[in-house]
Amino acid sequence: MELLEDVSRNPDNRHLWFWESPRSLVSPKSLSTKPRFGEASHRLAAEGWTVNLRSTGGDVTPQGAGILNVTHVYATEPGKPVDLKEEYNRLCTPIEQALGPGASRGWKPGAFCDGEYNVQLNGLKFAGTAMRIRRGKADRTRSAIMAHAIMLIEPVSIDAIDAINRFLNLLGEERTIDLKAHTCLPEDDTKPAFIARLTKAFNAQA
Repeated sequence: MELLEDVSRNPDNRHLWFWESPRSLVSPKSLSTKPRFGEASHRLAAEGWTVNLRSTGGDVTPQGAGILNVTHVYATEPGKPVDLKEEYNRLCTPIEQALGPGASRGWKPGAFCDGEYNVQLNGLKFAGTAMRIRRGKADRTRSAIMAHAIMLIEPVSIDAIDAINRFLNLLGEERTIDLKAHTCLPEDDTKPAFIARLTKAFNAQA
């Protein structure tokens, strides 16, 4: 959250951060009110899946090997109201451009953390997205935006999908995540090349 605070106080600053995380599940805080959340978290942790909470909405997502995150933090134009669709366009479009032909966005039944602003490749989920917005402290007419995407560079593991499903089941949630709803970076592409294209696409917006 330090990057969001920085942009809130210094709206001319901008940050683009690519990062990876150890194996874990990330749950929205809304699920922490479930009666069996503590039990479910301890059970998954004992199986090697630490459960972390995030402040944005959505649903449970995995982290670990083969998953790349991108966080883009910036400020809106002075006096311009936040338009969520426009801000999600600023996040999704560079990913689509970096993927190339076959990229699109939309709901994908069976995908983890399914949503309108999934980025898909050939009809399967490649990336999930989330956003946090804070009113600027230095300039109250501007908002600081922290846009985040979780991208499947390698095929999501059956272990990750099984862990999400066990967690949801322990919470009493009825939905089931389907491994086949997801895709990853094409075999003839590489993570460094993809990051280079994605960086160029994001920087073209600046």
